[in-house]
Parts: sequence; structure tokens; C-alpha cells
Amino acid sequence: MEIRRRLEQKAGYHAQIIRGTGNAASSDCARCHAEHNGRAFELVRWRVPKAKFDHRQAGFMLQGRHAGLSCQQCHQPKHILDTARQELKQNDLSKTLLGLSGACASCHDDIHRGALGANCEKCHSQDQWKNASGFQHDKTEFPLTGAHTRVRCDGCHKPVAALGNRVQYKNFVFQEQCKSCHADKHGGAFAADCQKCHTTENWKTVHSESTFDHSRTKFPLVGLHRAVDCQKCHATANFRTPVAHERCMDCHRDKHQGQLLARAGGECAACHNESGWKTILFDSAAHAQTRYPLGGGHAKVACGNCHPGGGTALNFHPAFDSCLRCHKDRHAGQFSGAPWRNRCEQCHDVVGWKTVRYTLVDHAKSSFPLAGGHKAVPCADCHHSASAAEPIQYHGLRQECAACHENPHSDAASPALKGNWSCDQCHTARNWRETAPFDHGRTAFPLLGRHRGAPCVGCHKPATANARRTIVFHTAGKECAACHADVHAGQFRGSGQPQPDCGRCHGPTNWRADSFDHQKHSTFSLSGAHERVPCRMCHTGQAGATGRVVVYRGTPRRCEACHE
Repeated sequence: MEIRRRLEQKAGYHAQIIRGTGNAASSDCARCHAEHNGRAFELVRWRVPKAKFDHRQAGFMLQGRHAGLSCQQCHQPKHILDTARQELKQNDLSKTLLGLSGACASCHDDIHRGALGANCEKCHSQDQWKNASGFQHDKTEFPLTGAHTRVRCDGCHKPVAALGNRVQYKNFVFQEQCKSCHADKHGGAFAADCQKCHTTENWKTVHSESTFDHSRTKFPLVGLHRAVDCQKCHATANFRTPVAHERCMDCHRDKHQGQLLARAGGECAACHNESGWKTILFDSAAHAQTRYPLGGGHAKVACGNCHPGGGTALNFHPAFDSCLRCHKDRHAGQFSGAPWRNRCEQCHDVVGWKTVRYTLVDHAKSSFPLAGGHKAVPCADCHHSASAAEPIQYHGLRQECAACHENPHSDAASPALKGNWSCDQCHTARNWRETAPFDHGRTAFPLLGRHRGAPCVGCHKPATANARRTIVFHTAGKECAACHADVHAGQFRGSGQPQPDCGRCHGPTNWRADSFDHQKHSTFSLSGAHERVPCRMCHTGQAGATGRVVVYRGTPRRCEACHE
């Protein structure tokens, strides 16, 4: 009655239905309008286009799948409640929109026959009827776990003849044993106690030994065998059927194609164990018993580096007659000829590739025997590669000094040495600073007298050319002033002559002026007893700007200047 009253109050033509007359202005309106904010309350008009009608105004919001239904799918005479049929004044119930209830059972059949109550929304939603998203099996006496959560409802809940072929949901008999739903595939071998080995997670996954003690059998499971599915070894569900297990080959295929039959009869346990197939027990000590014992760096090499392939293609008997079977020729064929023949072991050994047995004695047999300081030079200083992509050069190296040594004398400073001299004309291989006897007579300045004992650097001074300090040889001055200071303070510098001509008085044998001709080169001729007078008696010293200087020019010529 309450639903009918609300609907009639909202209808623009409800007076006709309530009173059974066509008088819409009956005085009985005041009784209803007074309950809805007075006579001025504007009634909802039902006669609007269906597409614009808001069903919430009828007291039942359309949601989910209901929103897409046409009016006629719900508003049918068969869905009108019996109590509403007696109150409706319509003779043709197909023309009224009244008399329906918001309960699910007014339109939908209860397929559960009241077993789960009349509140369908407890389990179902209006979005999808078959998806009972609201039902929580965890709150039942049989919570679903593991694979049970993925089983369809009708996988367990089936029609029962005793219930008139209705599906049974309540009072479901599941017992504690799995056999209530599952057949015993083991034929009673384990007393049908499935939970000792299996869980609901996966039927094929069994418990570890803590549940089923396989050590009580003839083949205790260890290592990876414990994780193997039972069906991998037990071909049938009857686990009491004997399984061959004396040899690895009873279950495992020989992936090495008979290559190891000569070793322990090809039995896998000679190299492998149950801890892991890739864990190899074959070590260097075992390899030492083969035709190729491992030593040095070879003992650290991974097996796959020498034994190529994988799986059935793995080669356990590779050729090892030459290092080049495994190693690349880093010398690009430089040692392919006699006497080396690419035999790496003549220079290298397995201790380390960089450890070279090529000694000075071996180098002495080459076209460039090492001597002197060359013996201490690291190999890489002479033997190196032009680029990272090219091999180190050992053959065909230039042997002249300039191939390895830079000219410290600078061709610019000493052009006479460019292309005309070789280092061994002055130097030896024993020590760079140790020079061989040099014939200075071949130069433009032969050494005479005391010049022979002068050190080279006394005349050949360091100079800087192109930001590099070098010793000047070719351009060394030949004049005395180039090496000697003017001890006479410029007394013998003539007009247009910036430096004195020391050779007029001195020679390279002795600094003393033994060769000075007083008659020829002075204005005071020595005669008589003057010839025997020492120079210092007339030419005395006096203090000058750079020290004490012997005076030669301006010496008095009058007798009283020297004689009393």
C-alpha cells in the first residue's frame, strides 16, 4: 500500500485510478497534497518521453543490467503483486506501470528454492547475475584454497535427485577426506589419505619428505631428485610398481653421445651428482689423468671455452696438438716461418700469457743482438703496434738509431748531422753519455793544443730551439771570443772589429803571449836590453770595471816613466 500511495501521489492522473472517476479535481486531493508541502506543490508528470524519464522518481533506480532494459521487460502483468492487483482499478493490467515491487523475486525466479534466503543482493549484483561476487566461501565450513578457488561452482554443487534435481548449496556433504569428490588414483596404495602427499595448490605437486618419507623406499630422494614430479619416475598411478634406478641411464639419456663410455662406463655419477646437473665433479686433478693435463692458467678456464657446443653437441675430445686450436694468433703470422712454426710454447707457457721465455741469448741470435744499455730496455719500448687494431711488430723493424731514438741534437740546430751522421759515430750502446773517440779533425775546427783536453760542453753549449733544449754542435763559434772572455777589457778591439783577434798574440798550446811580435804590432820597438825585460815590468795591472786588468795600450814610452 505504501508503494501504491507514493506512486499515485506522483502521477498526474492518479485521481482517476484512486477514485475510479475522471474528475481530476476531486476534493479528495487536499488530503494528499497537504502532505506534500501544500496545494502549491508541483506534481511530477509521468507522461514524458521514456528516454528522459528518471526512474529514481518511481522509487527504484535502474543500475547495471537493469539500465539497458525496456519498460515492457519489467512492467508486465505477470510481475504485478497479488496485493496490488486488488487495489488497481485498471481492467487491462498491461496498460499500467504500477503494482511492481523492488524485490528481486518479483521478476526473477529463485533458482535456489529458498535455500539461501530471499536476499539475492547478498551474493549477486545487478551487473552480472552469474558472477556471485558478493558470496564469500571463506565464511562457509569449507574455505576454498589453492586450485579449489579456480573450480566453477557447478564443479562441486550439482543437481541432487533427492532434492528434485535442484542444486544443493546448503548442508553440502564434503567430509574430511578428498575421496568425497576425488577418485583414488593409487588404488588404495596409500590408504586414500591424499593429504599426506598432496595439497590443494596443485595436484601434481607433492609434499617434500617431511610428508612422504621416500627414504623408506629403495631409492631415497636427495638433491634435485626431491623436486621431481612423481609421474616423472612413476609411469603409472600405482606407485608400488617397481621402477628401475640402479644406473643413471635407467632414467636419464646420455647427452654426450657415448663420448665418455670409456670413463666409468659412461656412468653420470662419475662427474655429476644430485645437487645440480651443471655442478661438475670433474676437476683439474681428474683432468690430469687425461691426455691433456691442465696447468697454470688453463686450470682456471671454464670448461665450455675448450669444449665447444652444448647439450648433445658438447665436444669432450677437442684437438689440442697446437695452441692455435684454441688461441688466436696475436702476432698475425710473424712467427709462422722457421724456426718458430707458430709454436707458441717456444716463448710462452701456461703460467701466464704475458710471461715470455724469450731471453737475451735468444735475441743474440736475431739480426739485432742486444748490447750495452739495450739489454735493459723493455721489449715494448721497441716492439709495439701502430694502432690498437694492429698486432705488435716483431719482424721488419728498422735497426738504425733514429727508428727508436729521437735526435737530441735537433737537425735545425745541427744541420750538418742531418742525414750525414749516425749515432754510433759518437755514442756507444753501453751508455748514452759515453762517447766514442770523435775525430774533430773532420770538422771545420780541428782541435789543437789545450783545446784537445777541453770538455765538449765547454764549447758546445745548450741552446733552445722549438721549445726544446739541445746541445749546439754545428753552429758553435770558431772565434776565441765565442768561448773565452776578453781579459784585456777591449784594449785590442779595432775600428769595425767588435772582438779582438786573440791569435795575434796567443796560440792554443799556451795562453801566454809567446808569439806576440812587439816590433810588428806595436809602436814601441824593443831593442837592446828591452828585449829581455819581462812584459809585466812595463805592462802593469790596474783595477778595471770587471776586475784587475793588465794595461797594454797607453803604456808610457819615455825613459823616465820606467827608469829613475
